[in-house]
Amino acid sequence: MRPRTKIVATLGPATSGRTIIGELISAGLSVGRLNCSHGTWDERLELIHHVREESARLNQPVCVLLDLSGPKFRLDEVPAGAMEVAEGEELEVGAGTGKIPISNPAIESLLLPGQDVIIGDGEVVFRVSERTKSTVRLTCLTGGVVRSRKGVTLPGTTPDVPSMTKKDIEDLNRGIDVGVDAIAMSFVRTADDVLEVERHAVKRGVKLPVFAKIEMRTAVQNIEQIIDASDGIMVARGDLGLQMPIEEVPIVQKRIIALCRAAGKPVITATQMMESMIAAPSPTRAEATDVANAILDGTDAVMLSGETAFGRYPLQAVRYMARIAKKTERSREFSRAMEMHRLERPADATESVAHAAAQMAQELKPKAILTFSTSGFTARMVSKYRPPVPILCATYLERTARQVAMLWGVRPLLTQEFTNTEQMVQTGFHAAVSEGLLKPGDLVVITAGLPVGRPGTTNMVTVLQVSEKGW
Repeated sequence: MRPRTKIVATLGPATSGRTIIGELISAGLSVGRLNCSHGTWDERLELIHHVREESARLNQPVCVLLDLSGPKFRLDEVPAGAMEVAEGEELEVGAGTGKIPISNPAIESLLLPGQDVIIGDGEVVFRVSERTKSTVRLTCLTGGVVRSRKGVTLPGTTPDVPSMTKKDIEDLNRGIDVGVDAIAMSFVRTADDVLEVERHAVKRGVKLPVFAKIEMRTAVQNIEQIIDASDGIMVARGDLGLQMPIEEVPIVQKRIIALCRAAGKPVITATQMMESMIAAPSPTRAEATDVANAILDGTDAVMLSGETAFGRYPLQAVRYMARIAKKTERSREFSRAMEMHRLERPADATESVAHAAAQMAQELKPKAILTFSTSGFTARMVSKYRPPVPILCATYLERTARQVAMLWGVRPLLTQEFTNTEQMVQTGFHAAVSEGLLKPGDLVVITAGLPVGRPGTTNMVTVLQVSEKGW
């Protein structure tokens, strides 16, 4: 049995083969993340191909999430690829041996005396000690190894740069061409940043879910508008922890998850969840607790980054994450947490129907809730209320099946096309029985939108029993 909390894994050199991707899916992977900050499009195309092949072989829809780089500042190439810097050492900004290679004008204008400069996730920290017309000098506060293309963070600044770079637009276009299922946008600052990604996709004739990555203080300040504009949120705790005091990050995480739950928008908790498994075969106790606590907070998904992209134990990382998720979801503490986080009564008819389906599942203890959807909207609304039984989402659209794979508690069912209510129910039952998810005699809560095939019209809920003939 797969966990109801979804597992997102970043694919990379450690998970580039078809065999390992199949093993990850079998272990509980629901979303494969492609990080546009690393690798080439030839490598990404191969990864997508392997995901599609293994997903079809295992009859387990998997969402491919394309993570755009955004306006992330990075070092240029360091001579020899890496350079060790000692605490107290002074270096100049520039090209050449013994210098810190920063050439982006948007960064240079912010390098004023007293400004901290964080390399990577904080492995090396500098402070601007002097600036003249021709030079910028840095003093090393925290020594370590400076590597080529590492991220550069300037805490407390808001650079005046476009939300989408030329590279982002090129990557988005390539992603649309090859059929990715969802987009994550890095370094979102306002709701307009999200809408810009959507506008670019619409120009290409597609509507893809856009996840806003929250990793800047300005995004936290604008979080409610960003949630409203987005299809989902990723709490990117690594960069967020560089932009604000680290002790604030856990509270911000909890607040964002709560706001997403209330809005019915999926939320992914990301970064350093099992960081030690890059090199170790099992997580630390603190990491296991971190994963469990995010699930108790109500996150839809938990994410692995370096653990699966380039770590030594990618399969073990997914397996441990699945074990922790399943154990947490079966606990009394999880039931209590969901009760404590009970949502306000729905404000419109669509949500009322989804809420009613979840309530019926709570009281009648059916085998499952069966939703029918062309857009995934019905499944998302039911998922919002965290029913105690599986949510089966029957759809005849392959991309929709892959997209709902990232929703909490939702199991996609790819079916034949249906055009009326009777055909819809029979098709859904047949698919669920064929996959061993239902059997004759099972009680099922059904919710859908009528007329059949019109997105966003969830308006029907009923209870049926599976029979040999369908219903």
